Amino acid sequence: MYFNKKRADKLMDQFNIDLLIASTPENVTYLSDTVSWAPKVYSYSVDMFATYFRDNNLSSSLVVPSQEMTYVSTSNTWINDFYTYGGKSALIQKNEQVIKSAEENRYLNLQNNDEKRFPTAIEALIASIKNNTDKKLRVAIDEDKMTDKSILKLREDLVNCEVIPSSDLLKLIRMVKTDDEISAMKAAADLNESACTLACSEIKIGMKELDIAEIYAQEVGKGLGKWLWFHFGSGRRSVGIFPPTEKKIQAGEMWKFDAGLSLNNYQADTGWGGVIGQPNAQQKMIWEATLRGYDSAMSVIKEGVRPSEIQNAMLKGTQDSGLADHSGTFAGHAIGLEMRELPYVLGNRNIVNSLYLPKDTDIPLPENTVLCIENPCQIFGVGGTQIEQTIIVKKNGYELLTKQDRKLWIID
Repeated sequence: MYFNKKRADKLMDQFNIDLLIASTPENVTYLSDTVSWAPKVYSYSVDMFATYFRDNNLSSSLVVPSQEMTYVSTSNTWINDFYTYGGKSALIQKNEQVIKSAEENRYLNLQNNDEKRFPTAIEALIASIKNNTDKKLRVAIDEDKMTDKSILKLREDLVNCEVIPSSDLLKLIRMVKTDDEISAMKAAADLNESACTLACSEIKIGMKELDIAEIYAQEVGKGLGKWLWFHFGSGRRSVGIFPPTEKKIQAGEMWKFDAGLSLNNYQADTGWGGVIGQPNAQQKMIWEATLRGYDSAMSVIKEGVRPSEIQNAMLKGTQDSGLADHSGTFAGHAIGLEMRELPYVLGNRNIVNSLYLPKDTDIPLPENTVLCIENPCQIFGVGGTQIEQTIIVKKNGYELLTKQDRKLWIID
């Protein structure tokens, strides 16, 4: 199960919450173990909701659009109370046909249960709550994909309930990954790593930057992932995350990339760099400073470390190793169903105004938070490199999410 039920129950008790409602594709996936497509593709016109009651005697529900009925039927969701809305999908059903699988059975139940089909998604959601209980509830809603009109409708129809915008509560719950989440993230990271490794192994003098990007994208597609970006710059363009272009790779140049993908709604992000030919003294210095800063950051990571401590260690290690003018304010980010999860950027603290979160983003990191640690370093006019790995915070240190060797990649 992706959903960290134990952590959710504890936080719901802490904040006196009776019901969670997820609305974004990320949070619906999280609460229900489904992998949706329609709410992402038709983000302004298709809604999907998942609910979770703190009282386990009440039934969690899924509000499923017609486009998602097949995908929900195929999923291994632990929820078994389904509501739908809108018109039915076109389907001829003959009496003599026999149901031959659990998938078919769930699909026909979704298609044919007119008692749980409503004109709109919000009406279906309200019915799923009222059919469970008429008690007064404190309802934590994921407001990020709910219109003001829908929230007003909830408040008008759930007259005994207090409806509270609470997307931050779901983000707080999601900080600590379950074993199933870590498995899903490892699959995404493995695909990203193999696609990046293949692309980099093909780098040759005279190739276009876009040629390298094409190899990466094709490999991601073979693994049924969705590539989100492949920043690649060579020579003077390796000083940032520039998009790949028609520029040809030349001898003596530094090169650097950063690549992100999504697999079954879980995200992966990585990057590294290299040199075409043997590195000169300045290129070696840039790499050594990048590595020393990176290792310094990794040395402080364990349960309870604050983002600012990771950033400060990385900055000092980089500056003390030859790049005294390095001014990085970023040591990476948390990752999961979104590319940047709470506490978002590992860097300087930012003030937060939230019912559920501490006063700023410098939150002590709990065990099983997953982080992308990265140290990009560059000198304008010369070039740059970076190191990025994905790690799981542990009580006394960290573990790599997957095998990720990082070195200065030299193309002879």
